[in-house]
Amino acid sequence: MSIQDMFNRTGAELSADAQKVIDGTRAQAAAFNQAAETKVQRAMDNKQMSTRAQQAIAARTYRQTQAQTQTLLDQHIAGVQQHKQKLVDRAFGARGGDAQTIANRRAAQQMVAGLDDGSIAMEMLMTAQQDGDTQLAQVIAGHAYSRGWNDVVDRWNHDGTNNNAMRNLLELQQMPDTNDIGWRMGVAAEFHVNPPAVLQGLRDHEIDALARDDIGGEAA
Repeated sequence: MSIQDMFNRTGAELSADAQKVIDGTRAQAAAFNQAAETKVQRAMDNKQMSTRAQQAIAARTYRQTQAQTQTLLDQHIAGVQQHKQKLVDRAFGARGGDAQTIANRRAAQQMVAGLDDGSIAMEMLMTAQQDGDTQLAQVIAGHAYSRGWNDVVDRWNHDGTNNNAMRNLLELQQMPDTNDIGWRMGVAAEFHVNPPAVLQGLRDHEIDALARDDIGGEAA
C-alpha cells in the first residue's frame, strides 16, 4: 500500500477506538441536554411556581448545561488530537520499549532531526534497510511522513512489511484536521445548547441575572 493509494481511498472505516472517541462525548452531550430539558419541563409543569421562578430555574439549568457541554467539547477535540497522535505512534513506533531500544531510538531521532532534504532521507533509508537497521528506517520514515516526503515512506514499505503501519496512516487520513476552522465551527454547532423556550427573547445579561437569582430553588 502506497501513500498515493491512501489518498485514493475514500470512505475507509475508522477503528472502534476512533469511533468511541468521536461518539463518546457526543452521547454525553446529548444526555446532558436531555437531563436539562427534563428539569426545565418539570419546573414549567409546576403550576404553583411563578413565571420568574420558572425562568430562574431554566436560566440556571441552561448555564450549567452550557458549561458542561463546553467541557465536553474541549474533551472531544483533545480526544481526536490524542487519537491521531496514537495512530502516528503506532505507525512509527514512537513509544515504549526497553532501555536499549529507547536509547537507540533517541540516537536515531537525533541523527535525522535536522534532515531537510528528501533525497538524502531516501539514501539514508535505503542504507538502513540494507544494513537491517529497522529502527533507524522507521525513524526516517516517520520524519519523512511529517515532511510530506511520500516517496520515502513508500520506499519504507516497498515490500509490504510495514502494511500495518500504513493502515494506521490510512485511518489517520480519515481523521479531521482539528486546526481547521470549519471543522471546529461544525463541532461547536453539534455541542450547542439551545436556550429553553421560557428564556427566548432574553438577552445574555438578563439570563445571567436570572441564573444568579435563587428564587424558585430547584425543580422537584
